[in-house]
Amino acid sequence: MSPPRTQFGAFPATYSLLILIGLVFLLEVIAGGSTSSRVLLGLGANEPGRIVGQGEWWRMLTSAFLHIGVFHLLLNGWALLQIGRLAESTFGSALTLSLFVFTAITGSALTLLQPKVSAGASGAIFGLVGALVSFLLRHREHLTPTGRRILTDLLVWSAVLMAYSFIVPRIDWLGHLGGFLGGAAVGWALPVRRAERGWARGLAFVSAAAIAAALLTAVVRFF
Repeated sequence: MSPPRTQFGAFPATYSLLILIGLVFLLEVIAGGSTSSRVLLGLGANEPGRIVGQGEWWRMLTSAFLHIGVFHLLLNGWALLQIGRLAESTFGSALTLSLFVFTAITGSALTLLQPKVSAGASGAIFGLVGALVSFLLRHREHLTPTGRRILTDLLVWSAVLMAYSFIVPRIDWLGHLGGFLGGAAVGWALPVRRAERGWARGLAFVSAAAIAAALLTAVVRFF
């Protein structure tokens, strides 16, 4: 009998992302504070003028690991813990990591339509939700009663939070929408059987390398 897996062993992508987000937040605090515009922009927050005008495309990914204040960090951390584990149970760890990276970028891309600074993992979290919703809808004939209940919960959750994003002025609703749409497009195209996703592991290595390169670029330029 094999020993029971730890939570980290069962959901390595989710917990690795949470640890990395926590380390980046600690770096924000050390560098001068997580609410400081100087620190946020210096460490890679999403800012259209610097991305388009100065070619700092790495910000489209680094911005997903930065958070503005403790409440922002805890809220997104809790959401990623819930949604990330569900995504890993559904898609596997390699594909979940790749989805997080891809939808962080699609969320940042749509954010370029508005002239303001933004940061946070919520666009990528909405991306995971979008992937889950479209995947479960596409393959709903295979769902168990529990799966149908999860799909209903996800539809309600995403509708309520997207509406909330539109209502509250300071929330980056374009980032949320961009992440959700990016995830939905991928989720709809995914085959139902994991055996048909042999490319996922290689894509995860590319995604991990992209995270490392983007964050290293931000830290080197800041310090």
